[in-house]
Amino acid sequence: MNNLSNLSQENNKYTDLKYKEFALTNVFDRITDGFVAFDNQWNYIYLNNKAAEIICCDRRLEDIVGKNIWKEFPEKKEHSFYSSFFTAMAEQQTLTIEGYCHPVGAWLRATLYPSPEGLSVYMQDITVSKQMELELEESRERYRQIVETAQEGIWMIDENNKTVFVNQKMCDILEYSIDEMMGKENIYFMDDEGRASSEASMARRRMGITENLDKQLITKSGKAIWTNMSANPIFSKQGEYKGALAMISDISDKIKLQEQLMNEQINKQREIVKAVIIAQETERNRLGQEMHDNINQLLLATKLYLGMAGNKSSKLKKLIEYPLELVDTAIEEIRSLCKKMVTPIKNIDLKELVKRLVKDFSKNTKIKAAFSYSITNESLPDDLKLNIYRIIQEQTNNILKYAEAKNVTISINEKDNRINILVEDDGRGFDVSSQRTGIGITNMINRIESYNGEVEIKSSEGNGCKIFISIPV
Repeated sequence: MNNLSNLSQENNKYTDLKYKEFALTNVFDRITDGFVAFDNQWNYIYLNNKAAEIICCDRRLEDIVGKNIWKEFPEKKEHSFYSSFFTAMAEQQTLTIEGYCHPVGAWLRATLYPSPEGLSVYMQDITVSKQMELELEESRERYRQIVETAQEGIWMIDENNKTVFVNQKMCDILEYSIDEMMGKENIYFMDDEGRASSEASMARRRMGITENLDKQLITKSGKAIWTNMSANPIFSKQGEYKGALAMISDISDKIKLQEQLMNEQINKQREIVKAVIIAQETERNRLGQEMHDNINQLLLATKLYLGMAGNKSSKLKKLIEYPLELVDTAIEEIRSLCKKMVTPIKNIDLKELVKRLVKDFSKNTKIKAAFSYSITNESLPDDLKLNIYRIIQEQTNNILKYAEAKNVTISINEKDNRINILVEDDGRGFDVSSQRTGIGITNMINRIESYNGEVEIKSSEGNGCKIFISIPV
């Protein structure tokens, strides 16, 4: 009876064990990941359906259990994925490995649990996620190549205006390395004027405004460069401002070319003005000579004949006294006008011309005029000398007509390769900011600018007028 009882107990234990084994097998078979168990001789002692699907291809489970892995699949022994099995057993440490398994043509992630009795392997087929990861990495690489090979600099700042990304082209433009630029505020790379305008510019980014603008930046070597910047704001899905992204091109050469073309145009205009002025001087001389040689001769002849007629009759002589006075006045006026109009065009003595102008000015008016001259460069071009004379002549005419001055000071001196001219009076002055309709000042400015000169007019009501002129030589 005891033997029967013992046998029954053994049967119950066996049945219970088989049930637990069956239940455990069902658990392993239901999971979506693979599970394999080896003994310490590398024989399969268990693998679930997923493991069989992963590593055994078309072989049945019952054909694998009890078989040696290296004899059944000798090609796996040389693969790095499976060589990790030896490492785990030798070191008796849990390992997690990941890689592409060529024998099964899949990406696997496996956790190896070693023990003296054998090795348990928990594995996952991560082919789909790995392919997505690789595609994402390829996409990132393509993006990186686009960014790094872009002909424009790419600059990204965060909501605090600090640099969070730049490409190599941006670094090349500013002469910094990526590490040197990272974390620095955008105004770090600007001068004082750029910093002042940047605040308003960043306020527009926060308002969602995209802009294309030309901006000056300062390189690491301290060189100021002009850039064209296409700036775009960045917002989160929640509408929060997160910073800005700018595409930047160095347009310094373009700006220089534009300035060069503009200077060439200005120089051409100045040459045209010079040519017009020279033509005007030639015409003035011609007209002055014509009036002196022809009109004055006619007036003199008229005066002669009137005198001869008056000598024949005392009554007629009385009648022509006033006409004769008018003729004399006309002759003197024409002589005076011719004197002003006719000037030498070659071998001009500027000092003597102005000195004579000042002398006549003082003689014919009640205004006291003082003149000083200090020029060491006697090789000034004649056309420049003539223009300086005409400028001073124009201003003295303006003083005589409008200023009601008592004193006039005229000085011409040379300093630092510039001719400096001052014409000052103590007359009633005028408001410099008010619009003036006369052409005198305009003609004067045109003459000065045709020689790259500068003019400054200082005047106010009741305080006279000072005109400072500086012309490079």
